[in-house]
Amino acid sequence: MATRPRRTESEHVRRKQLLDAARKIFSEKGYEGATVSEIAQEAGLGKGTFYFYYPSKTTIAVALRDGLMVTMAAAVEIAMKPDTTFGEKLNTLIATSFKVARQNADLFRLAFIGADETHPEMHSESPEHSALLTTLTRLFGKATETGEMNAMDPEIAARLVLGLLQQAVIEAFVSGHGRGDESERLEQGVRQLLSNALVRQI
Repeated sequence: MATRPRRTESEHVRRKQLLDAARKIFSEKGYEGATVSEIAQEAGLGKGTFYFYYPSKTTIAVALRDGLMVTMAAAVEIAMKPDTTFGEKLNTLIATSFKVARQNADLFRLAFIGADETHPEMHSESPEHSALLTTLTRLFGKATETGEMNAMDPEIAARLVLGLLQQAVIEAFVSGHGRGDESERLEQGVRQLLSNALVRQI
């Protein structure tokens, strides 16, 4: 006799349906052009179900942004192999960040253009962003201790590097939409800049 799925599993399915639908509608119509009704219809659910899980359109957009940060942080953690040099880890960080951005350009456009300055909650720091900052701070702290990185405050370095990566990704996949070889040029430029600035030359 089949067991009835637990409510938590059902909630997980519903949330995923709504998030997938929201991503599709936002990608097609932009943040301002999308409506809750369209998202619910795309998910095959009623508006009441939408509002049960997400109080507003902005809430689900923020959830998509946070999911992107989770993906980014997880990819960076996996890529940071312990038996590589700091320079190699730095290159991996940059390559991984651009790879995730290429695969999720629509979500970056949602976060940085679709919800602009009139929606400051889209640009608030999330726990997911803090987790990525912590990962980089730990990386830079260890590299400073081993002498592989030029001496500086690890947390400041992490914040500056994240800011640079974010701006480069915006230029590559939001403003420029990844046209031509611009994203590759930006990736190479970030790699050279950070390597020259952070990796200690022995």
